[in-house]
Amino acid sequence: MNAARALLGVHVPGDTLWHRLGPGPKYLVFLALTVPALVVGTPPVVLGLLALTLALVATTSAPLRLAWGLPWPLAVVLALLAAFHAFTGAPATGVRVVGVVLIALYACRILLLTTPMPVLVDALVAVVRPLRHLGADPERFGLAVAIFLRSVPHVVASFGEVRDAARARGVERNPLALVTPVAIQTVAYARTTGEALTARGLGDPDESSAATMTP
Repeated sequence: MNAARALLGVHVPGDTLWHRLGPGPKYLVFLALTVPALVVGTPPVVLGLLALTLALVATTSAPLRLAWGLPWPLAVVLALLAAFHAFTGAPATGVRVVGVVLIALYACRILLLTTPMPVLVDALVAVVRPLRHLGADPERFGLAVAIFLRSVPHVVASFGEVRDAARARGVERNPLALVTPVAIQTVAYARTTGEALTARGLGDPDESSAATMTP
């Protein structure tokens, strides 16, 4: 399973209620699952919403391995967060932090498993479009969302590659041997993406205007 499928999931064609719903109602479901967990944040509420979210994502017709699975680096990070809060005497905080992350992740999968990415981005652009008179740029906003969703799996994949290389060198227990190369690759990816956008005239508006006016 590649990084994109392991973390966020990808569109799985089907004929479920989720597939027939438009992106607007599904975004509302996402908010209905995540906002109460953030606002209330008590363990019973968080655990109840997590169970509900898992049940809902299981109805998308996607294989359970894809619907419920977690990349092992994320699972390790969440386990360490929960253990840290339990060790420091704040297990309720651990439940809230880990639970909210999982709720957001699985609620996001409901969207991504049942809706093609261009449809999701177009729906966000349509929401931002009425704010154009306030200076908002809907197209740039949609592009930013698309780049973000593409970048997350890239970072996860980089972590897996670096981990395998560190294991081959016998330094997989050294945090710097894992974090530093991932950070360098992430920065390089960001710079390459920025340069590609600028080359296509999609960089900063002021810079693009200045470049156009330069003889």
